[in-house]
Amino acid sequence: MESFSSWVAGPGQTILPLAAAYIVAVVWIFVLRGPVKQFAGRITLDTGLAATGFLAFALTYGFPRMSFKGVDAALVPRVWASLLVALAVARLICGLARKDSPDPATGRLDKVSLLMALLALKFVGITWVGYFISAGLFVFICGLLLGYKNLLSLALVAGGWVAFSYFIFYRLLAVPLPTGLLLTAIFR
Repeated sequence: MESFSSWVAGPGQTILPLAAAYIVAVVWIFVLRGPVKQFAGRITLDTGLAATGFLAFALTYGFPRMSFKGVDAALVPRVWASLLVALAVARLICGLARKDSPDPATGRLDKVSLLMALLALKFVGITWVGYFISAGLFVFICGLLLGYKNLLSLALVAGGWVAFSYFIFYRLLAVPLPTGLLLTAIFR
């Protein structure tokens, strides 16, 4: 296992993402030529999510061996990667079984662009207002962009996510999530 960890920490950081991208491209080509081509976008997206999860899980073997209060540095990324793979495979099965509606004729690139910009703002926001506030706002605004109208439900989901992150990661697993420069200055 040590040699695999060394490989992942070295050339594997380049080879594994390229292999994942290759797998997604091959799946996309086969799906476009197969009987489920009306689901090509969904199947390709789910394959990409599963490949990203497997990639993230594999890359954790290149993390340095260190722990904080008994929690290994690779634990949280492995939990997220496993969850991502499980959900992507479940969606992939629905797409391959044709249980979902077919892909729309055209996509909404404006919403995709807005969500990508929002994700970039979230990462910048973590530095300034911390993980908890930026994550809550991200979940809430993503819900609005995706068309959810019930603001109370969105606020509850966003608040639930912040509470889950706080209790599971910050308190239970003792993962040091960033509090941000603004909150650090206020509560100093």
